[in-house]
Amino acid sequence: MERRRLLTTALGTAALAAAPLGTATASPATAAPAAAAPARPAGRAASWHRVPHRGIRPDDPDGRAPLPGPRRGFRYEMSYNARDLTSPWPNEQDHSPDAAKTLDLLEREYGPGANLTQLYFYLWDYATSTIPQSALDNIESVFRGLRGKGYAAVLRFVYDDGVRENRRYTVQDIQRHIGQLAPLVARNSDVVAVWQAGFLGTWGEWHGSHYRHETYPDAVTAIMTTLVEALPPGLHTQVRYAEKRDMITNRAILDRVGFHNDYVTLGEGLWDYYVPDNPGWPTYLDVGRTRMVDGEMPWDKGQSSDPYAWSTVIPGIAAARRLQTLRFDSLSIVHNATVTVPGWKAAQLTGSQAVEAHLPVSDGYFEDRRGRAVARSQFEYLRDHLGYRVEVREVRYDLAAARRSGRLPVEVDVVNRGFAPPKHPRPVRLVLLDPAGRTVASADTGADWRDWQPQGRAETDDDHGAPATSTVRAEIVLPAGARGPHRVGLALPDPAFPDRGRAVRCANASAPWVDGVNVLAEVRLSR
Repeated sequence: MERRRLLTTALGTAALAAAPLGTATASPATAAPAAAAPARPAGRAASWHRVPHRGIRPDDPDGRAPLPGPRRGFRYEMSYNARDLTSPWPNEQDHSPDAAKTLDLLEREYGPGANLTQLYFYLWDYATSTIPQSALDNIESVFRGLRGKGYAAVLRFVYDDGVRENRRYTVQDIQRHIGQLAPLVARNSDVVAVWQAGFLGTWGEWHGSHYRHETYPDAVTAIMTTLVEALPPGLHTQVRYAEKRDMITNRAILDRVGFHNDYVTLGEGLWDYYVPDNPGWPTYLDVGRTRMVDGEMPWDKGQSSDPYAWSTVIPGIAAARRLQTLRFDSLSIVHNATVTVPGWKAAQLTGSQAVEAHLPVSDGYFEDRRGRAVARSQFEYLRDHLGYRVEVREVRYDLAAARRSGRLPVEVDVVNRGFAPPKHPRPVRLVLLDPAGRTVASADTGADWRDWQPQGRAETDDDHGAPATSTVRAEIVLPAGARGPHRVGLALPDPAFPDRGRAVRCANASAPWVDGVNVLAEVRLSR
C-alpha cells in the first residue's frame, strides 16, 4: 500500500478531569505488601458497607468525551527519518521535528478521539551501518514529545519507504540495530504500546525486501528472537500475518508475538486475511486473546491515487463485530479518513442493535439519567470499546474490622466491557486517600487484571452474555493516627514508571479521578 500520509493526533490530559478533593499534591504512601484479604466471614456481613457504582451516561459531564486508556483505542500516524526528523513524504513537510507540534497539527486535522499513534522511524540512511548517537537522540526527543501530550506509540522501525531505492540490509544489520535501539525503547517504554516487528520490506510490512529475508524461516526466527529478547518487560511485538508468525521456529518467544492487520476491509480487499475462511483464522482467534492486535484500513480515494485505495464505507457494526471477535486493541482513524470514518461518525448505533450484534453494552452507555434510550455514533462506540473498558460495579468495606485491627478490608467488583482483555501486566492496588487527596496507604491485591475477560466473541459460538464480574480484595493497613474523613480508591499504575506512566481510569461517572486513583468510597476513620 502507498503510504502518502502519516498522522498523529493528541488527546491531552485535559480529558482526565480531576475531582475536587483539596490539593492533590503527592506525598509518600505507606505501602502494605499484604496478601489479598480472605473472603468475608459470613457472620460479619452486616458490618460491611456497600457502595454501588454506575457507568458513564451520554448526558453525564463529558459523557460523550473520549476516556483515554493506556495502550488501547483509536490511533493516529506519524513518521520521521531518524537522521533529521523530517518526513519521508512530500505532502508532510509541514510536520515538525517537535513531535508535540506535529500532534497538535494532526489533532486539528483529524479531531479528538485517540491517545495512540503509529510511529515510524525510517533508518534508510543507516541500513548497513551503525546508527549514530545523533539519530538515537532524535528518536528519544520524539518519545519526549509523545509523553508531554499523553500519547503512546505503536512503534515500527523501517528501512525501505517505497520512495527511495530499497536498501541491502542483512539479518546481522537488523540484529545490530535492535541492540542499539533496545535501551532507548526500554527507557521510554511508558510511551510505547507495542514494538512492531517492522524492519523488513517496504514500510516494514514484510514484503519486497532486497534479500527476501521475510520468506526464510531461519532469518525470520533469528530476527524475531533478537527482537523479543530486547522487548521491555510486559511489551509485545506484532507481525502482519499468521503465516509469518508460523515461520518462527523458536516457539518459546511466541507468547510475546501478536498481529497487526494493515488492510482491514472485513475480507473485501485483496490483503485482508483476517476472515473466517482463511487458514489463519484459528490462529488470529487464539493469539488475540492474550497478545496485542492493531489494525488500519486502506487509504481511501480521497487520500490516495493508489489503485487499491478504498472508495466505500466499511460498515461500522460489522467492523465492530470483527474487531471484538479478534480482540483488537487499537485501530487507525487516519486511514480511510474521508470515507469510512465520516460514515461511522454519521451512523447511529442503538443499545438494541449492539445487543443483537452480540456486542458489549456498558452500564448506562445507551441511556440518559431518566432511563430514556439514547443512540451513540458508531465512531463513539468503537472509540470507547477497542481494547479493555474497566467498569467498577460495587465497592465494599468493613469499618468495624478496621476499628478492631487497624486494617481496613476492602472488596471491589469490576467488569470488562471492552473488546479485549488487558494485555500488559499492571499492579491492582486498593489505596487510602487523606482529605487532601494524597495517597497515605495502599495494599496490593495480588490480582492479575489480564484475567478480566470481556464477553464472548461476536462471530463465534461463545456465550454472548454479560462479561463475568471479577472481585479484588485486600486489607489496607491504616496509618498511625488516621482519623476522620478519608477515601478509598482503586489504582492501576504503570508498573515500570509509577510516577510518570499513565494509570488506568475506570469507565464510571460515579468514581472521581484523583492523581491516578479511581475514588470509590468515602470512609470516616476512628480508632
